[in-house]
Amino acid sequence: MSIRWTCLSSLPTKARSSHCASIANKGTLLLYAGEFQPRKPVDGDVHVFDLNSAIQQSVADSAGLWRTLSASSKPEPRVGATTVFDGESLYMWGGRGGVDPTPLDPKQAGIWKGQILQNKVIWEKLEGKGDEPVTRSFHASVLANGKLYIHAGCPASGRLSTLHSYDLQSSLWSLCADAPDPARGGTAIASVKLPSSSSNEEVIIRFGGFAGYQLPTSTPRPLDIYTPSTNSWTTVVPSGDPQQGYPGARSVHGLVPLSTPDGTGVALLYHGESDASDLGHAGAGKFWDDAWALVWREGGLRWKKLIIEGDSTPEGRGWFPSTSYTAPGGGTRVVLSGGLLSSNERSGEVWVGDVQV
Repeated sequence: MSIRWTCLSSLPTKARSSHCASIANKGTLLLYAGEFQPRKPVDGDVHVFDLNSAIQQSVADSAGLWRTLSASSKPEPRVGATTVFDGESLYMWGGRGGVDPTPLDPKQAGIWKGQILQNKVIWEKLEGKGDEPVTRSFHASVLANGKLYIHAGCPASGRLSTLHSYDLQSSLWSLCADAPDPARGGTAIASVKLPSSSSNEEVIIRFGGFAGYQLPTSTPRPLDIYTPSTNSWTTVVPSGDPQQGYPGARSVHGLVPLSTPDGTGVALLYHGESDASDLGHAGAGKFWDDAWALVWREGGLRWKKLIIEGDSTPEGRGWFPSTSYTAPGGGTRVVLSGGLLSSNERSGEVWVGDVQV
C-alpha cells in the first residue's frame, strides 16, 4: 500500500495551526479559526477551497479557488476547537480565546451551527439539553450514527477522558462511558465500520494523545474502540507491519476512515508530534512525517506502513485537524491543511494524499 501526496495550495494568509477543517460537498474544504502565533486566534471567518478543481491546476493558479464566506454575525475567533459537517451545515464546538488557557465561556463554547450557502455562512447558537460537557480545547470530535461526539481535551486545568454525544435532531447531550485512562489532550478519533461487525453500526476508534507524555506508551500499540449500542470501550492490539512494526506514539495527529476496493481498509493514521517542546505550546517539538493504514486481514486488525510515492511530500507536522473525503475515483483522499512545523512556523499549505492499495 502507498500514498501519493500533492500540494494544492500554499498561501501565507492561510497559515495556521490548532484550527478547524471539514469537507463539504465531496471536495470543498471549509477552514476555520486557529492560530498563527501561539494562543492568539486568527480571524473567525470560514474560508472555502475547491479541492477537486485545485488538483487540476498548479499551486500558483489555485489561489483564485479560495473564497471567504461573509457573515452578519459569527462566533468569537478561537484556538483548539473542532468542527464536523452534516446536512449542508458546519457544527463547531469548544476552543479557547487567547493566551489564558481558560476555555471560552459556555455561551461561546457551546455548539454553533453554520449553514453554508454559496457566498455566506449563517451562524446560530444551538441550545443543548441534558449532560452538557464542560468547556475545553484540544479535544477530538467526530460524527457517528447521527450524533456529534466530543472526547477528551483540556479544560481550565488538567485533561479529560470523558465522552459526550449530542443528538443533532433532539439537541440532547448524553454522557457516555469514559474512555480508558490516562486522560489526554491532542488525541484523535475516527468513526469507522469494522469489517468484522455483523451490524452496520459505526464505532469510534482512538489512537494516541498527550498526557504529559506521548501515547500510547506500550508496544504493541493498543487501539481503543467505543461501541455506541453498548456504551462501552474495548482495547485491542492490532498486529504490526511484518517489516515496519508499529506506528510511534504521537499526539495532535491525523486519523481518518479508510475505504479500499477490497473492503479491508479501516483507518489511516498520519503525521503528529513525536516529542513535545520544552516550551510547551509556545514552541515546536519533533514530528512524524509517516502514514499508516489500519486494515482487516486474516480475521484481525493489522497496521501497514504506507510507502510514500511522488516527488514531493509534506514536511512532518502536528496540530492540524483530521479531514478526508471520497475522491471522484472512489478512493480515500486525505486532506492535510496547515499545521505546526518543527521550525515553529505555521504552514499555509493544503496537501491531499491519495491512498493506493
